[in-house]
Amino acid sequence: MDKKNINRWEPTKLQIDNIILPAYTDLSKRCVSYINELECPPQYIADMLRDLADAIMTSYPEVKNNSSNL
Repeated sequence: MDKKNINRWEPTKLQIDNIILPAYTDLSKRCVSYINELECPPQYIADMLRDLADAIMTSYPEVKNNSSNL
């Protein structure tokens, strides 16, 4: 990925169909499974996902610094 185009990135239809949608589906199923297995409120899993998102953004500071332009 070209750094100067980081704010303009859009997935291709192939990426959406073959990677992104299956990942969303799998992650959603896993989250529901964790809620059921842990017998925890959905908010707990939502907080975990937010923590993961924060960790990803911290790993890529140039994205974090430019996120207001997205």
